Amino acid sequence: MNITEKQLIRAIYSTWDFQQALSALTFLLEDCDFGAKHSHVELRRFRCYESTLIISMARPFETTRGGTTIGLRALGISLNQEQKTLVDRVLDLRRKIVAHSSEEEMHFRISTIPIDDGRFNLPHFQFNERLHLEEKELRQLEYFLRYLKHQMVEFFYKVAQEQPELLDRYKEPSSRGA
Repeated sequence: MNITEKQLIRAIYSTWDFQQALSALTFLLEDCDFGAKHSHVELRRFRCYESTLIISMARPFETTRGGTTIGLRALGISLNQEQKTLVDRVLDLRRKIVAHSSEEEMHFRISTIPIDDGRFNLPHFQFNERLHLEEKELRQLEYFLRYLKHQMVEFFYKVAQEQPELLDRYKEPSSRGA
């Protein structure tokens, strides 16, 4: 087995990230009728699911402070071009919109509403409440996440057979914040 200790730890934790992403996606697909009109509150709930999906799915592909990523090649997992494009799309959304606020991607309208015969102006904010991903992309992500989970199960099954001592561990955070 040609995998470093850091890659193994990252792969172990990535299984949880992918499960989180798939759960958020499942909740979104179950709750959202893509042909219906939804209230702002419902749309925000869907965006919460979508944000969790994006952050959780992207996390394994981003470099950690320790300098590792999931390292799919070390796990024997390869992606086709369509899958790579999907990962890039999710990473781009995470980096520019969901986890950070890129000024180029901000979308809002603010105006003032005069009240009390124009003596006061009330600011009124409007934000884009739509999902960032289309239903077709979400379905592709569902298939892709299931593929990744399956591939990782196969990898860890192989490790469990060939080097079970690598998987007999308990890891907790090295620092516990207040």
